Amino acid sequence: MNRRTFLKYLGIGAVGAVLGTYDYGQLSGSSANVIGNDYNNGDNDLVSKSDGDMLYREMPHTGQKISAISLGIGSLHEASDREITQIVDYALGRGVNLLDMIMPTAGPAEAIARGMQSRRKDVIAQFHIGSYTNMAGVTDRTRDLEETKKAFERELKIYGSGDSDIGMLHYIDQTDDFDAVINNGLLDYAVKLKEQGKIRYIGFSSHSVDISKKFLQTGLMDTFMFSLNPAYDFENTSEGLRVSQERAELYAEAEKRGVGITVMKCYAGGKLLSASNSPFGKAMTTSQCVQYCLDWPAVISCVAGVKSMEEMKASFEYLTATPEQREYISILGGNAAVTEGVCIYCNHCQPCPVGINIGDVNKYYDLAKNGDGLAKEHYFALNRLASDCNSCGECEPRCPFHVNVRERMKEIAAGMGK
Repeated sequence: MNRRTFLKYLGIGAVGAVLGTYDYGQLSGSSANVIGNDYNNGDNDLVSKSDGDMLYREMPHTGQKISAISLGIGSLHEASDREITQIVDYALGRGVNLLDMIMPTAGPAEAIARGMQSRRKDVIAQFHIGSYTNMAGVTDRTRDLEETKKAFERELKIYGSGDSDIGMLHYIDQTDDFDAVINNGLLDYAVKLKEQGKIRYIGFSSHSVDISKKFLQTGLMDTFMFSLNPAYDFENTSEGLRVSQERAELYAEAEKRGVGITVMKCYAGGKLLSASNSPFGKAMTTSQCVQYCLDWPAVISCVAGVKSMEEMKASFEYLTATPEQREYISILGGNAAVTEGVCIYCNHCQPCPVGINIGDVNKYYDLAKNGDGLAKEHYFALNRLASDCNSCGECEPRCPFHVNVRERMKEIAAGMGK
């Protein structure tokens, strides 16, 4: 099935007028070891030398090779320092060259740096400009220019600098926040860092289609980090399951402008890997999720957020998977549930004023409901439980998926017994 036929099958409709100007090759979920979106006239299609070798894509217009599977360090704090170093070293040894550097606490930083040290010049570190570590040791957003500068210099001191690092304007989902980043000096700071050679690329991270389009229109972006997976792309309509028109148009617009996408949440926070949690009623494999993302225009890498060596190795299963194992179309034929208002454990709602790890509280509750016998034990080992919520509501405006966190905390406290 060629890409245009598949797009029609997905029900994208008028977006074909945009996509039709490009030759996208195959979107069948079975592209074997060939990876590429043809935005460099086919030069971006790179074939692995043998099964298990890393695959690479090019940052548009630069020739910079990016590993198709990259490492997100956001969950590494759940491992020991020794294992953290081993995971990072193992990933880089397997050919990963992009690391997304945002994490909820600063605790694992030194262990991560040790894992990067021997290959630092080859690592593309995706630094988040507009995040900082607060007095409690928790990562938070900031739009203060001086705070931003101190945070970035601190990261350079810990991790060192590379030849191809990315300055990623951090987590911008609202128009007023976009205006603040544009007008208070943060974007200018990123441009200056690029001019000085401290970063090579400028990007942004967002869950919002509208905000992403605004950034693309600046003409200054090289890449952006976006939540992309079938659970978010598909929506229920009166005509059945369809891919969101506006999301498809965003991916096409990014490719048209030569801006690469690094994908966050390619497993929808793990929901797609579970039949009971997936909106499609069937579990997808990591290989199917990765293939789905790589088949879209402009996507250059899938960021795998892992917390153990086992999960890191599982992320590489795509590299040895057969075309049949990567095929995902058969799973996308059901009816999708509404994902709005569903927690995916991303912790963008943090920091909680009373110290609740909202993502973990939700995760262990969902696991317990689905029969995980150890989930309650993990839940009660947390420093703060759902019952500690004081209903202040500070978390809710930060949630990109509009979860009613206060009501959710009440539900979890009742369901878990505290």
